[in-house]
Amino acid sequence: MTRFFAYILVVGLFVFTNSFSAAQDAQTSEQTPEQPPWEVCNETSFVLNIATVGIPKGQAGQPLTVRGWQILRPGLCQTVDVEKGTPRFVYARSANLHQGGIREWKGRHEYCVSDGDFTAKTDISCALQDMTTAHFLQVVPTERHTAFTEPDDFGRRAETAGLQRLLKDNNYDIKRIDGRTGKRTNQTLEKFLRDHELKVNIPVAAQFAALQKFAETVRKTVGIKICNKSSARIWVALAYSQDATPEARGWWPIDISACAQLFAENLKRRDAHYYVRQENGDGVDKILQVPANKGKLYCVGASTFASLHHEFCHDQGYIPARFKPVPKDKSGISIDLQDSDFSSAPVSGLRQ
Repeated sequence: MTRFFAYILVVGLFVFTNSFSAAQDAQTSEQTPEQPPWEVCNETSFVLNIATVGIPKGQAGQPLTVRGWQILRPGLCQTVDVEKGTPRFVYARSANLHQGGIREWKGRHEYCVSDGDFTAKTDISCALQDMTTAHFLQVVPTERHTAFTEPDDFGRRAETAGLQRLLKDNNYDIKRIDGRTGKRTNQTLEKFLRDHELKVNIPVAAQFAALQKFAETVRKTVGIKICNKSSARIWVALAYSQDATPEARGWWPIDISACAQLFAENLKRRDAHYYVRQENGDGVDKILQVPANKGKLYCVGASTFASLHHEFCHDQGYIPARFKPVPKDKSGISIDLQDSDFSSAPVSGLRQ
């Protein structure tokens, strides 16, 4: 059995990447005449979209085929029909209903994928198939069980961890996602069901279906959405608390009349700020006006950056900039920026 650990974050245009590891159990010395089916299992707390690469069963000698997406909720496995002893690859990403952006479980082998359900050929370029690429991880052909996991390694607790994750995605008070059934989790789940006029004793599959449905709606209302109503392109940097550490990141461009959800998590009780620069033709950029008694200084870079320490910015190769605070009493906010929100900037050369 191979267990895949990965945890990669994308918030709007944010991208945050964590570690990945794989371990293979020893194979039995005796091989049966018929190879058991290959199953892919979700042992994470996320609903996963899974794509696989292999030679379909009964089509020996044919090229590899890419198929996606299979939706797999936490705690379940899915059998994948592939030809015995042939190469196979897998890739997974979290469904676009969880707060905090997309996570990926991946390797280093590139194959074609598409946004919707798809079947792709491997002997034709992705561009000719109007598809993009994703990095798949190769699986040993004799492997029976492939599991996607998280560092917490929920295992059989994945189903409960998934319920906890979705309750949190619906803005319910879940302090910790640990996969352990307890009074607090049960009471919170019952509250969610009653709030949505559902019976508290409905099957687990129905619970997941309801949680997923409403989480998808909630996700669109949380975080920070910025719309550019001005007459020029703008560049945005965000600062927020991540595990109690203040972190600033940038830059993300937003064209005229466009909007972008740059942060997709609940803002309540989170210390979040934003900073914006507006292009000014051949002149110096304009900056978002922030009252001195309301803003907060963070370190920003001249190009794409991520800063954790916000004192002595110049000594770190950064420039101090005054960010505007985001209300803490709302789960999400939509900000429209117009020309009147900007003034001449004293410093040029940023967001290149």
